[in-house]
Amino acid sequence: MSSRPSYRSGNTITTLVVLTCVAAVICGIIVFTRRSNHSESDQTLLLHTVEQSDFQAFVTEPGDVASSSNVEVRCRVKSRGAPGTPILKICDEGSNVKEGEFLLQFDDSVLQSELLAQKIVVANDKALLIQAKSDLDNAQRTLTEYEQGLFQQELELLEGELFVAEEELRKSELVLASNRRIAARGLITKLQVTAAEFAVEKAKKDVAASERKVDVYKRFTRDKMVGEYQAEIEKQEANVDAATFTLELSEQKLAEFEQQISYCLVEAPAAGQVVHANERDGRGDTPEVMEEGTIIRENQIVIRLPDLQNMQVDVQINESHVNRIKPGQPAEIELDADPDNVLRGEVKEVAAYPNPIRWHGAPLEYDAVVQLIDPPTTIRPGLRAKVKILFEERPKVLQVPLAAVIEHDELLYCLVREENGWRTQQIQLGSNNNTHVVVEEGLADGDQVSLTPFRHIKRSDLPDVNPLEIAGDRRAKKHPIESASSRPDTNAAPAS
Repeated sequence: MSSRPSYRSGNTITTLVVLTCVAAVICGIIVFTRRSNHSESDQTLLLHTVEQSDFQAFVTEPGDVASSSNVEVRCRVKSRGAPGTPILKICDEGSNVKEGEFLLQFDDSVLQSELLAQKIVVANDKALLIQAKSDLDNAQRTLTEYEQGLFQQELELLEGELFVAEEELRKSELVLASNRRIAARGLITKLQVTAAEFAVEKAKKDVAASERKVDVYKRFTRDKMVGEYQAEIEKQEANVDAATFTLELSEQKLAEFEQQISYCLVEAPAAGQVVHANERDGRGDTPEVMEEGTIIRENQIVIRLPDLQNMQVDVQINESHVNRIKPGQPAEIELDADPDNVLRGEVKEVAAYPNPIRWHGAPLEYDAVVQLIDPPTTIRPGLRAKVKILFEERPKVLQVPLAAVIEHDELLYCLVREENGWRTQQIQLGSNNNTHVVVEEGLADGDQVSLTPFRHIKRSDLPDVNPLEIAGDRRAKKHPIESASSRPDTNAAPAS
């Protein structure tokens, strides 16, 4: 009984030792296998096999879908010293409207108050004009009255006074002659004759004064009175002109208020789908949304009614690619809202001048228009899109990734894998698309080049070249790699 436990205990220990060894061997095999596979995977990633394939060079830029033919609805209400006019009510974006239907209503409360005040001003100006015309008529009638009535009447009165004076003179002369005859008979005194002589002299003076009055009235007083009346007429005519111009200006201002109030109610000039002209502010940060309460400047676009059959994508091209983009080049458009369906397009135009720089150090960008070919019925203005413009295509050419290219002493090299190590190979390059570059000379189909050459060699291991040889061979052997790496996300890999 005492020996069995010892036997079983020894067996158990032996079994455990064997199992532990087996497990250790299995683990070692697994670890070795994984390390081997991982090493082989790393080695595969570090090498690139040179082969012929189709090369495509293209530019990829974001853009906004828009209509090539838009009916723009602008704010025609003047600001009148204010930042703008607030929107009171606006049609929902995406609504389909017919010609003449409601689009939006601006706040016209201030204009209505000014219209009422202006109506009062117009009424007062009309009253002033009526009064000025009445004064003019009175002045003209006064002149006519004087020339055709008062002048002759006054003249006749003066001539009557002259006639009376002449009659008095004749009577006085008769009395004097009678007194002289009677005095010669001694019937009256000499004093009475003297009195009769005085009466005759006085009558003569009265006649002369009456004649002078008539003469002065005819020669001077008439012209003076006519001149005064004509001056009054001219004055009243000027008052009438001033009142007329004032009324015209007041009525013009009243009509302007009425027109501005009519502009506050905007109806659709044509049938179409409503698209709000939401824009960003001058810094490109805060979007300006067309909604109730938004302040709109005069002549600012509020709504667009696009033609959905004629659509385009507005793109901004970086200056590093603008010389490559030409009208007529094909393009592929990928909508953010529908990335699975790639649309076809064609470059329609490229701006000749860049957009204004909004901040110091900002890249120069040129506006470009890509016309959509057969746009789907589901497309809408304002959608975001990625536009790929193909500007060069070469079939079956040798190409390598840009990471495999070494630039040294203004010459270009690749590190080629051989059986016994690495070989530094000078190459001549062609076009590139920011990920791959065409190899014109120096490599063959099937060569393996390192994507991390400086892990295997040092720059000092590269061949030294005579500067004179560099100067002679620079143009023949070197093709510059265009520096567009500042925007590495703009281009994609070549087509396989």
